[in-house]
Amino acid sequence: MEHHFCIRSYRQTLLASVLAAACLVWCPQRADAGRTVQAVVQADVVRGQVTDSNGEPIIGATIKVKNSSSAGTVTDLDGNFTLNNVPKGATLVVSYIGCKTIEVPVGAIPLSVKMTEENETLNEVVVVGYGTVKRKNFTGSVSTVDVANSPIALLPTSNAMDALRGTVTGVSMSQQQGAGQSPSLQVRGQKSVNGSSSPLIVMDGVIYMGSLRDIDPNIIQNMSVLKDATSLAAYGSQAANGVIMITTKRGEFGKPRINFHTSWAFSGAAMKPDVLSPENYVRKVNLLNGLAEDADPTWMREFEYANYKAGKTIDWYDYSTRTGLMQDYSASVSGASEKLSYFLSGSYASQKGVVKGDDYNRMALNMRLQSDITDWLQVGGQASYVTNDYSGPTVYNLYQAVRLSPYGQAERPNGAGIEKFPANEGVYRINPMWSVKSGTIDDDDTYNTVNLKGHLLLKCPWVEGLSFRVNGTYSSEHVARDYFTHEGYYVKEGNDDSRYAAATVANYLASANGYSARTKNTYWVWDNILNYNRQFGDHYVDVTFVYTRDSRDHDYRRFTGSDFAALGNTNLGAYGLNLAATQKITNIDYWRHTDVGYLGRVNYNYKDTYHASISVRRDGSSVFGENSKWGVFPAVGLAWTVSNEKFLKSLPAISYLKVKASWGKNGNQTLSPYQTLSKITLGQAGGYSYPFGNTSKVSWGQRVTTLGNPDLGWEKTESFNYGFDLGLLKDRIRLEFDGYRSTTIDQIFSRQIPVIINGLTSMYATMGRVANWGIEFNLTTRNMETKDFSWSSKLSYYLNRNKLKELYGDGKDDISNSLFLNKSLGVIYGYKPVGIVQCAYDANGAPIYDVNAAGGRELRVADEDKAYAEANGAVPGDVKFANTDGSADGKITAADRTILGYSKPNFTMSLSNTMRYKDFELYFMFTGLFGGSGYARAVNIYAYRTTSDVQSDNNLNHTWWSPTAPSNEYPRIDYTNGNYTPVQSYAFVRLQDLSLSYTFRQPWVKRLNISNLKVYMACKNLFTITGWDGGDPEIRQTLGSGYSYGYPLSRDISLGVNLSF
Repeated sequence: MEHHFCIRSYRQTLLASVLAAACLVWCPQRADAGRTVQAVVQADVVRGQVTDSNGEPIIGATIKVKNSSSAGTVTDLDGNFTLNNVPKGATLVVSYIGCKTIEVPVGAIPLSVKMTEENETLNEVVVVGYGTVKRKNFTGSVSTVDVANSPIALLPTSNAMDALRGTVTGVSMSQQQGAGQSPSLQVRGQKSVNGSSSPLIVMDGVIYMGSLRDIDPNIIQNMSVLKDATSLAAYGSQAANGVIMITTKRGEFGKPRINFHTSWAFSGAAMKPDVLSPENYVRKVNLLNGLAEDADPTWMREFEYANYKAGKTIDWYDYSTRTGLMQDYSASVSGASEKLSYFLSGSYASQKGVVKGDDYNRMALNMRLQSDITDWLQVGGQASYVTNDYSGPTVYNLYQAVRLSPYGQAERPNGAGIEKFPANEGVYRINPMWSVKSGTIDDDDTYNTVNLKGHLLLKCPWVEGLSFRVNGTYSSEHVARDYFTHEGYYVKEGNDDSRYAAATVANYLASANGYSARTKNTYWVWDNILNYNRQFGDHYVDVTFVYTRDSRDHDYRRFTGSDFAALGNTNLGAYGLNLAATQKITNIDYWRHTDVGYLGRVNYNYKDTYHASISVRRDGSSVFGENSKWGVFPAVGLAWTVSNEKFLKSLPAISYLKVKASWGKNGNQTLSPYQTLSKITLGQAGGYSYPFGNTSKVSWGQRVTTLGNPDLGWEKTESFNYGFDLGLLKDRIRLEFDGYRSTTIDQIFSRQIPVIINGLTSMYATMGRVANWGIEFNLTTRNMETKDFSWSSKLSYYLNRNKLKELYGDGKDDISNSLFLNKSLGVIYGYKPVGIVQCAYDANGAPIYDVNAAGGRELRVADEDKAYAEANGAVPGDVKFANTDGSADGKITAADRTILGYSKPNFTMSLSNTMRYKDFELYFMFTGLFGGSGYARAVNIYAYRTTSDVQSDNNLNHTWWSPTAPSNEYPRIDYTNGNYTPVQSYAFVRLQDLSLSYTFRQPWVKRLNISNLKVYMACKNLFTITGWDGGDPEIRQTLGSGYSYGYPLSRDISLGVNLSF
């Protein structure tokens, strides 16, 4: 499907996509602008020039002879064209993306014709389920990103979904957690408590079940996100969480085009944790050991103490990270004639993440062919091969990079290698790079995917508008993982370097182990689409019937081996698992998931003013219970183009206005294959033995381990969408607004049941109801347009609220899982801190001490805190918690727990600007996630608390309460009350994207037969404004109660070149 829209500038055009796949032409912004075609006839040769109303040449306009199968031509860099073998009296058809196609009779010399524009937004083709529709006739809610022809394509990324970050309202996206990793996505809020909220991916009109890592960003033309019920109804049971439609590049009419692209991106951690300085680290641990702040740290072990005395420190975070490098190379050949279009591409991406050892490589080959065999028969095929390689030990430990002593020893003396225990000892104090740099771990991790796709389109010659299309796709992914831990990994604590001697390490051969795993994932999709569309005067009808099937198979095998003491070495690594003393096949897993669906849909419009869409889909799925195999999902959408009405013509400021509303039901497949069935365990694993007779032989019985439920079925979402599209001042200002409400029922929960004879206490059941509502809008403006300069902006806003309306049917909250009726999901529940217990001071400001019963000294509690301290046994420096239940005794109990906030954001916004001056283009986008009203909160314990479960841990940089330096925010240094779960806002504003490009148009470019040459610099995540402590706020990076620290978000600066012939 062509993307019918026109990119325009006031006087001059940029290089067209007909000559370069990544560029379109910017037509004049004025509604009355035109283009001129001049033609000179010489016998059967027609030469001419295509220009705009300002006399500027049009690059890439298509010239054909009407009703002729002969090849046409396109205009060159000067707008000139030559067309041979033109019959006398023929008519030329001149077309240009975004402008109305015109017919020019050959005869008059010179021939002058003005080409009027089509509205780029209204005539944009929206890809919907099993078809397309013009945006002006669309009744639903969709956001489209023209990836290939926007500055977004210049930004460094290894994942295709990054194009949606900040550019599309209603979409929440996580950040990539490592090189080559894929983000998670959510459209219009969390609808499922326990099930997946990931949207459905559809590529080139067919459901895509593969991995996001297999989608090459270099071949994407555009992406659309379908969000409302009528848009999603086409995919029924799989579409409740939204649909992302991806259209890949294809050949465009004209001679073959050869495109090259390369970029190098340098990366560093966008934000670094601020930890205690070496001096404050010593102060902290001294105090925790009962020493004076400035005492000699005799608690240090040999490595630390030697470095302390020598004044030698280490920044563990810098030690564990690096300047990452992402290289991207791609080449493509494409073109199209009257009957055939082709697109062939190959790309290679190599990424070294910002954490040492985090490496990734991808190679992708893609082919897309389409041929019109006759006027009524079209065939097409696509093939791709993608290999992803994550090999190399990547078990880095950034938690230790934050926690370890700044006086620790990272390397052994005399370059002997890495030291496993920088502080001599400690199972939780291991070098963060031990697994990566010690050479004791082998990890081969590869993914190879082949995808084949084809279609056949039959157009009924005797019934205009009637067609039948068959789509088919088959994909096979092979995953190979060989992992081995050598004996050297198990080096013990100590001071002597002999610990690393070969003879010593050989003692650990019994601990060496590894595994070899193979996974095969296959899927196929088969669509049968019958369509009839016809214009009857003012009436337009589009009728579609679909029969579709899809299936997924998963096959996993894993073999393990351990104990190589008898063998005497592990030189073969994973290839020697068959030589291990202990060998096991630990996993054999296979499942199949099959779906079938039927769809009927009718789209109608009258005079392009009144629009209606009605659809019904019936789905069946193998994963659901015997009594709930099938589901029916209806949808209705209505729209009214008010600006076409006569009464609005008197308001010239309103160039376009359409109001719309839709309602429908969709499903979500939250169950795994066979989850509705009862499961049994056979043999010894079942645990039931039956001795018979007087022999010692035991017979093993079977045991029911899971109780099935044949009523488990679809998680159903009913939604209502309303909105309007408004254009002002000849569309210089456009506002798209959508509001929505949805209710999701039949959530899947594991519920307690009365204990039965075999000990089963739970089973899965459908219950619960989650409601979502929200608003989103896009405001697009063309701020300034002159001959050499243009400036456009886009402001996006998105707010979503969800509420748990029903849970288990008993009207009670589930406190243990933080699920509260009539509250948002993402509740943070606990004790509310309201300050710090203070001590008393004398008239001179000195702290007052009392003698306790044991004869020792203790700080006297300040008068205002005495009642709280006595009721709860608190001492100065302890956290005070709110007495929310108002108990008379003032004791803090479980009844005082309350909602501290919500992990969901309040709202998100983005603001992008595109400025063009002659051949320069500047693009930048700010994104923001905002809090308020208790939203955008997360627990951040060590942003306030100092001590952890390891006394000599380092910590985030902040002070602590003491009698001489009191605080009402930070507790005393040794405070460890587990009830203390302080929350902090993770709201932020960041400069997410920035790119600056220059396109060469000098005469020497043409002389070298270069159709496009662009150089650019692009940056991501240049700076962030936030109040979050511990790292990056978007991923809520900080020290938590577990032993982990999130992968850092990267700041990227790239340089690149696009070259086309």
